[in-house]
Amino acid sequence: MSDVDFSRIASSLTDSEVARILERSGWEKFGGQETLYSRWRPRDSHHGRGVLLPENQSMADYRELFVQAISQIWDVGDASVKRILGRAVTSSPLGDEVRFHKEAHTISGTIPWPSGEDLYSAARRSMIVAAKSRKSRLPYYGNANSYIARSFLDSVLMGQTDVGSYVVTAYVPPDEVFTEKMIPAGSTVPLLGSHSGREITKGLMEVLQTTREAVDHFTSTGSSHGFIENVRGGLCYEITQAVRDLVRNSDGAEVSVEMHLAADLFAPPSVDRHTLAFTPADYPILEKAGNMLAATARPQNVTVIGTVTLLNRPTAGSPGVVRLDVMSGTPAKKMRVRLKVEDYDLAVDAHRDNLALKVSGRQEIEGRYYWLYEPTEVELIPLEGVDFARISEEPTLPFFGSEDE
Repeated sequence: MSDVDFSRIASSLTDSEVARILERSGWEKFGGQETLYSRWRPRDSHHGRGVLLPENQSMADYRELFVQAISQIWDVGDASVKRILGRAVTSSPLGDEVRFHKEAHTISGTIPWPSGEDLYSAARRSMIVAAKSRKSRLPYYGNANSYIARSFLDSVLMGQTDVGSYVVTAYVPPDEVFTEKMIPAGSTVPLLGSHSGREITKGLMEVLQTTREAVDHFTSTGSSHGFIENVRGGLCYEITQAVRDLVRNSDGAEVSVEMHLAADLFAPPSVDRHTLAFTPADYPILEKAGNMLAATARPQNVTVIGTVTLLNRPTAGSPGVVRLDVMSGTPAKKMRVRLKVEDYDLAVDAHRDNLALKVSGRQEIEGRYYWLYEPTEVELIPLEGVDFARISEEPTLPFFGSEDE
């Protein structure tokens, strides 16, 4: 058959695996030279030279001879042998497949640009939560559990999109092990605090299932009590934001997972499939859940540096509120600060003279916004003297309000 890619089959097998296939298929081994090559032929055929199967991978022509052997086996072998050889290509998938699917009223295979950005954001946030939730279950993660999330994302492959309306595909290495903290070079990977890609993939579906149940519980009862109760099942602020991104401006969305289990050349692969669907009607419930979960974030004492982008006070000579675009000191992108008169005047100077404002205080989340309470040590900083490197371990940030308000 001219459409068979023998080179690809050869790339999916070793010579010892091919020998096992031939033996299991009733072929007999005859002649050859140990560690160099072996000869094989169907047991009911005693004519011809048979198939030469190379065994020494250090030989310069090993690859060429191995592909040639696969081609000859295909020509001589029966349907059973061909089926097993063909399965060799599909029995080693790229990994557990996670598909994020969003429907929109557009031409098939396309999606509005903002909706596409939301879809990618939803996929990324969901994968991060899946990894973080293996270490602990929290209502709000922020930068917690960042190491395992970052190393996990680094090992995930992104596949091609599919038609209908738009799909983002991720491939997770099922057997790769991810640790909750960095392990020194040469050290043994601990049994506790390490998780396989397969465990993280399963964890993603657990978290999404919990999210689906929490939304359904609120829909049927009107009670938000389940939001906090479901934290133990994986519900968190970050997953509510991920699913919000998934359903925003859509006609419906779903996340499906295919886990390829116990792949075996001599048996059809087993695939464990799971699918969860969400709709735009879930959006306001997810927003309510997210605000409630975010409110549980612990206050932190921080020193931030940022540019003043909003000034507001009722009358001249009175205290007022400023908003900072944060450059360092916290993972928050924007921070509101209520300043006394003399400090507010410094903020006015910073805005007028294109300077940064440095201020220390207690960071809390109130409703949808970050606030810095009990501000102290307010001072002006030249922008050229600011270290723009973010202190946050990861650049992803929970977002509570409009960026341009």
